[in-house]
Amino acid sequence: MKKVIALFVLIVLGALVLAACGGTATEAPATEAPMAEKPTAEAPVAEEPTAEAPAEMGLPDLGGRAITIAVENAYLPFNYIDPATGEPSGWDYDVWNEICALINCTPTYVEAAWEGMIQAVADGQFDAAADGITITSDRAEIVDFSTGYVAIEQRLLVRKDETRIKSIDDIVNNADLKLGTQTGTTNYATAATYLPEDRIQAFEQFPFAVQALIAGDIDAVIIDEVAGQGYLGENADALTLVGPSMSSDFLGFIYPKGSDLVEPVDAAIKELAQNGFLETVNAKYFGPDFSVTYDDLFPPEPLGTADHPIKVLFVPSVDANIIVSGGQVMADALTEATGLVFEVTVPTSYAATIEEMCASPADTMAFIPGLGYAIASQLCGVDVEFKAIRYGYPVYWAEYIVARDSAFQTLADLEGATWGYGDQGSTSGYMVPTVELDAAGVTPGEQVQTGGHNQTVTAVYNGEVDFGTVFYSVPLTPEGAPVFSWADYQAGIVTDDMYEVPAEVIPNCAPDAEGKKLLCDGWRVLDARANIRTEAPDVVQKVRILAVSEAIPNDTLAFGPEFPADIRAQIAEALIAFSQTDAWGQSIGSADFYNWSGIETATDAEYDLVRAMVIATGYTIEP
Repeated sequence: MKKVIALFVLIVLGALVLAACGGTATEAPATEAPMAEKPTAEAPVAEEPTAEAPAEMGLPDLGGRAITIAVENAYLPFNYIDPATGEPSGWDYDVWNEICALINCTPTYVEAAWEGMIQAVADGQFDAAADGITITSDRAEIVDFSTGYVAIEQRLLVRKDETRIKSIDDIVNNADLKLGTQTGTTNYATAATYLPEDRIQAFEQFPFAVQALIAGDIDAVIIDEVAGQGYLGENADALTLVGPSMSSDFLGFIYPKGSDLVEPVDAAIKELAQNGFLETVNAKYFGPDFSVTYDDLFPPEPLGTADHPIKVLFVPSVDANIIVSGGQVMADALTEATGLVFEVTVPTSYAATIEEMCASPADTMAFIPGLGYAIASQLCGVDVEFKAIRYGYPVYWAEYIVARDSAFQTLADLEGATWGYGDQGSTSGYMVPTVELDAAGVTPGEQVQTGGHNQTVTAVYNGEVDFGTVFYSVPLTPEGAPVFSWADYQAGIVTDDMYEVPAEVIPNCAPDAEGKKLLCDGWRVLDARANIRTEAPDVVQKVRILAVSEAIPNDTLAFGPEFPADIRAQIAEALIAFSQTDAWGQSIGSADFYNWSGIETATDAEYDLVRAMVIATGYTIEP
């Protein structure tokens, strides 16, 4: 990085002075510094130096000379704008004020962007720069450095739940992992020694890189350890530093080549080390009592704005294109109702959806199955708001499907058979069947993860697996009523033959003229088979239901554990209103989407059954 830090301890090396070229310095007035954005007039001012002080200590006397010092005001704990007072503060200010008190100079701090700061000093636009600048041989070719005053280490900052990264080698060996850092820094240079540039994502400032890390857009950030500790702050539950140091260097102040400030300032630094000032200032800014974080300096944009949209996550259980288009219909309706901005996202798996909610606890909402919710609530406190209603049912079922001409008649017949399922994180596709097959004493043979419900039906249809497990929905009569109601089911009057459409209409099953429904002489099929009606119009003729599982609590709409309660209430109200519009059927209510006919308020306790299932199977989320 421009900076690189690891040991919290500041090591002042009185004897270490990088070679400073002699010669006459050219003093550039601060008013002519084109890259300077504005003088920090409110910076803390050193006490009025006394003419006798330098001479008494044997230090150089600069005669009250004004010195322009470039600072970024964005690098904890060295220089920043104190969020409590609005005034510049930090280690650099305290140390330079004391230096000038010792050698009789007047510091003028000028806020400048890091990008181009070193070159600006080299060009004489500033007399010095204090911004946690790593001493390197390349930089020493164009600027002079002070004595190194801080020992620094470069480390990896990762999400706290990250299990794939223990050191930089793990990133090098996994092309799927993304590394971020700040452009133009020694951190970037370090990253480039390990990875090609196309695997490094550079950001203008570290706060942007850290935000991307928390959001899951990248997997690690190379950062100075002290800076990394500053980012932990309020993110201690989300971030952690891992691995050994990748580079150990020193920080120093910089000056134009040949500056006559090098020796006087080095002498002052040595005096500050000897008189105990550095020990005191180090304890102030690097000790446990320093509590300013980057979250304080760069508070996030208000939730629900273009720069900080609310992320609406959908598990990829059906075609992603359908989810994205239908999800956008919902997002637009919510925006119209609330004025908030939403971003539709389809993570790559059930596990990735849960990971995203836990990594972004204050700005995510997700449509996740009961299993995913049960796990997410245990992992990080994700909280349910609604459960799905499908044709009047607050529950759903798994179904076991086989080729219609197969010999399978009962679950017991599936012993040793090839099993196709969508995802191990799917409640109906995997978890419930796992428990039920085990309870029945059935051990399947080869297991094939197909990627989704549609793919599982297709695999059975094509004879690629012997049986598959997918979601089940109650078929509708020609009059549009469910074959049986939730009350019928609870009363125990549902028989096995009621799960399927009548046998006499099966030969006539086919998509309707618009291709939107799978009808059998007016009877409508709603289970997972209907999802491939276009590619396989004869799917009901080729694939039958072998058995249906016990009832499972319906899918959820849940919010991240830190989602603001007031915004959550707005969204809940808007969702209820949206569920009563025709547009609902073009979104999550579509048979090709999640087929939610409505929503109903849910409680966390309703999913205790699913949690018990997770415990019984020992299931864990795999990345």
